[in-house]
This record gives sequence, structure tokens and C-alpha cells, in this order.
Amino acid sequence: MTHNNPTGYLGSLASSLLTSFAVQGRPVREWGAALLSNLPKAMSYIKEIGRDVEENEQHWSYFTDAWTSYLSLRGILQEPFPIKARDTFYKSVSFNGWGGASGHDAPMIAYDALLGAGASWEELCSRAMFHGGDSDSTGVIAAAWWGALYGMDGVPVGNYKKLEYRKRIEKAAAELFAKAQELT
Repeated sequence: MTHNNPTGYLGSLASSLLTSFAVQGRPVREWGAALLSNLPKAMSYIKEIGRDVEENEQHWSYFTDAWTSYLSLRGILQEPFPIKARDTFYKSVSFNGWGGASGHDAPMIAYDALLGAGASWEELCSRAMFHGGDSDSTGVIAAAWWGALYGMDGVPVGNYKKLEYRKRIEKAAAELFAKAQELT
């Protein structure tokens, strides 16, 4: 863990938890609310281990408030956002105007992109990877979820045909997926 602040590490938790939801095949529209319902478990763990409890409690609400506000704002309805409006929206949910550069907004922007893209790889790229913020972070998070949901459907072969360590990655992914299926 590189950040000892909930805004940072809860972003990692969100990315991991939403990845598990993708692998489980849970409906994408339910992920945001499910994330919020699981956050108290993370705080319980912080209290249980006694690690920087006061500091965590002091800063906890920034992440939870941002996600609650996002889910409320979006009403989880997906109206098409033109590119300029989407960039404005991403900046509005960011920590410092650089969309996707913080722990709370990177998975939020990736989630928003996935909701809007549906099963279209091209649309996912447009929403998650081609914006005026930290698009490599939001892109990789969204692509991981999209891949868990849709595999390589729609991804141009040139994006992965000569991928270094492709066989190793595919083997590890298949083993992780099988393990996840055993647990559900």
C-alpha cells in the first residue's frame, strides 16, 4: 500500500472490489452501491488493527461523500455525455482538477466509463482512456473490469496479438478466474 490515507487506499479497495464484482457477474449498475455498503468493513478492519484510527476517521468521509455524491448525481442513469461535458464532469469529481489522479476518482471515472460504454470496447476507450485527466489510470482500471465482463470481444487483435508474456498472463488470469468461481 503506497498511501496511508483513505482517499488513496480506498481507491485500491474500490478497484479490487469492483473487479471481483465483474468476475462474479454482478450487474454493473449495482457495483457503486455495493462498494458503499462494504466500506464499513474496511473501517472495522482499521479499528481492529488499531492503525492510525483517528487519522482514518478524520479523512474517511472524503471518499464516501464523493462516491455517495457521484451515485446520487448520476442517478446511475446513463445519458450520453459529449466529450467536453464528460471532461468537465471528470474534473468536477476530481481532487484537484486532474480527473483520475486520486484514489477516489480514478475508480469512479472508470466505473462511469464502464456504465456508459456497455459492451463496446471502442466506447470504453473513448470514455476511460481519452480524456484530459489521468487517463492511463482510469483506462487500465476500466479495461480490467471490461475484460472480466467481456473478455477480448471487440478488442482489436493488434492490441494483444504480440503482447509480451501473453501466455503467462492468460494462464494466471484463467487460474484466478477459476479460483474466484470456486469461492462464489
